[in-house]
Amino acid sequence: MVTLTISCKKSDDVAPATTATTIDLKSVMPAGSWSVSSLRQKTEDKSSNFKNMTFAFSSDGSVTVTDGNKTTKGSWVYSPAVTYYGGDGFASLVLNMGTSKPFDLLNRTWNVNTESTTSTLKLDNKEPLDDEHLVFAKNL
Repeated sequence: MVTLTISCKKSDDVAPATTATTIDLKSVMPAGSWSVSSLRQKTEDKSSNFKNMTFAFSSDGSVTVTDGNKTTKGSWVYSPAVTYYGGDGFASLVLNMGTSKPFDLLNRTWNVNTESTTSTLKLDNKEPLDDEHLVFAKNL
């Protein structure tokens, strides 16, 4: 006959909570002007398409891009993260800049990367297989 004794030790150690810091883009984006510091699609760097362009996001959902004397209008919609069915949702930013080049590269729903700050907005295409990443930097 074999006797097996198992004991459990009760621990008062509590694992630290992990929370993703998110910023409120509705208040961050309309404050100041922005530039595209990086746009990468898979292995291609498309950043140079937006060189010298300034993006001004308004609280009414409009965006104005200035490139020298040329102005382009578009829209943006921010949706905060929504958690449902126990899963983690992502905050998202929908950009619609029209069909003219190079702005058509920005037209999509972007997930807000948790590494975003009030001076650097990191966005990822919500379709992982597209492997697209957009970074806006606040102009000083």
